[in-house]
Amino acid sequence: MNYYYDVLLNFQDSYYMFYEWDELDNIEFVKKIPLFHVDSKTLNDMISKKLKFEKSFLEQIENKTKVKQNKYLKYALLISDDKNSLAIELNDEGLIISKSSLMLEDELNINEFIYSVNKTKIDYKVLENDLFYKEIRQETKIKKILKLEINDMYKNKKYSKLKYIYLEWFNELLESVDTMYKNMLNELNKELTEKEYHIYEILKISYNNV
Repeated sequence: MNYYYDVLLNFQDSYYMFYEWDELDNIEFVKKIPLFHVDSKTLNDMISKKLKFEKSFLEQIENKTKVKQNKYLKYALLISDDKNSLAIELNDEGLIISKSSLMLEDELNINEFIYSVNKTKIDYKVLENDLFYKEIRQETKIKKILKLEINDMYKNKKYSKLKYIYLEWFNELLESVDTMYKNMLNELNKELTEKEYHIYEILKISYNNV
């Protein structure tokens, strides 16, 4: 059996990308966990559906995931289709009880290593679709904060700060403050991208320095 070592995992009821992890989450440092190379359909099923695994598979991975000295997760594993990776935890009935994405560095390392590992066919039964949220966990909170900040800058005529944020966001400046204000609000009606997270971090830092 193949293993991956020294990885941060954030097991939750539903699947969240690593950039959605919250500082209040119970993030665990796992010292050792079984690793399987699977096809993309299997990985997608494990992300988006409720599954039940065969007893023989549970026996194969039982107590093989070491969290710390003398502490083990009874049934846990990592899977990769050489493009994406996922950690899952199972209960005694073979049902998935929690899932975790991986930090980017770990995901890249696993996806590179997995090419040298033969694919495994894992037997399971699909029970129903899982609650899989396409919108990120923190998206509503971040959008709300950004809108409040933008409105505050505009209404209180903090135009220098508004222009600075706009330049960081869109990599340009416009003559009209009104247009920049509207553009930022319109952008927040779309899905968040790395740019919006960057602006959010800038605003957080500005308050930390006050």
